[in-house]
Amino acid sequence: MRDLLAAVPGMQGFRPVDLEKALGVDLKLAWKLTHIAQSGDPFACVRHLPGPLGIKITAKAATKCGVPRDTVTQMIAAMSFAQEVGLKWAGNKRAFELLSANLSTAQDGRFISEHRRKLYEGGMHVWGMRASTAFRVDVIAPDARGKHVDCITVRGFVDLERLRFDASWRLESAAVIDDVGKLNTRRTLTPLEPCPSAQPPYLIPSLCSAALPQLRPSMLGKMQGLELGEGEVGRASVATVVHGCGMRRIQPIGNSAGHSGIFQVFRLRTPSEAQVMVFAVHRSLLADGVQPDATVYSDLNAAPERSMQYSLGDRLHCGVELARLPKGIASVRVDGVPRLAAFLEDRMRGLAWDPSEFVVFRAEVNFPPIPSSLALEVPQPGA
Repeated sequence: MRDLLAAVPGMQGFRPVDLEKALGVDLKLAWKLTHIAQSGDPFACVRHLPGPLGIKITAKAATKCGVPRDTVTQMIAAMSFAQEVGLKWAGNKRAFELLSANLSTAQDGRFISEHRRKLYEGGMHVWGMRASTAFRVDVIAPDARGKHVDCITVRGFVDLERLRFDASWRLESAAVIDDVGKLNTRRTLTPLEPCPSAQPPYLIPSLCSAALPQLRPSMLGKMQGLELGEGEVGRASVATVVHGCGMRRIQPIGNSAGHSGIFQVFRLRTPSEAQVMVFAVHRSLLADGVQPDATVYSDLNAAPERSMQYSLGDRLHCGVELARLPKGIASVRVDGVPRLAAFLEDRMRGLAWDPSEFVVFRAEVNFPPIPSSLALEVPQPGA
């Protein structure tokens, strides 16, 4: 499957939406194909195996768009053989999926986690900064007209600590970027509560530590931010820094030019023990039975601009833990930010959003590698 997708002409990236456009298959089948190709564990991709009709459609589309016939033939043989072995081994497709899930190692073993921990320890000494938790919460809902998506985003670092007096560190503002990496500079960001900053990123004083390090405004290209100034090092420098904003009409509802779905990307450049991303989406934007797909991508070879296109080789096997929170917004927890859930509910009600109408997911990565991005993606139907 990897060989076949690599041979598809005109592929701009390796997300399902890229394959949908290049190969001309429906998005559901494209998701199955890319998950098989991206899996580092054969047992983990069993649940994504297409049926005989899906294989036939894939082969026909690949041949039509110019993939070599030998490559197509090898894909058909491999997929068919996998199905035959599975049925012989387990008896039926469902049993095959269950047995394979029990043998999968994709849920992050101790061996892989230990190496990431060593990377974290080395990284905090090299970069001179660390945090116990880097977190981000995105709450999205239709706007008043039901045509676009509005968003509340809260982001921060718990127990942020400077380990070297001349360490460079920057707090980035939220941004809206389309599928090809174009920054939308027309979107206005509004603070979620009064703060001293006249420009993004807007700090949220009620969620921050009482004493904060010196942060001065900075610009990187078109991106506004706050840069760490001179100050204490070690435990005397520890602080919880939280910022956030409201964003209106960030993208149209449904699949449209420049926005093929909801794609929230949490870029991480600070060595952290844990990375937590909470995604609260209004029920009307989530199809039945669909949940976000959580993936960690390497930014080691990322372009200078914030491209939203990732290749197969960019995917990192970090054992992302993705769970749906049964009690919704009220069950959002980030150690070190005790008022987070109450703050979110208050801001949602201020926008006439009913917290009970939101489905909430939580993704977590222990000792996330840097530079990398944790992405949560939800496909959207055509407009």
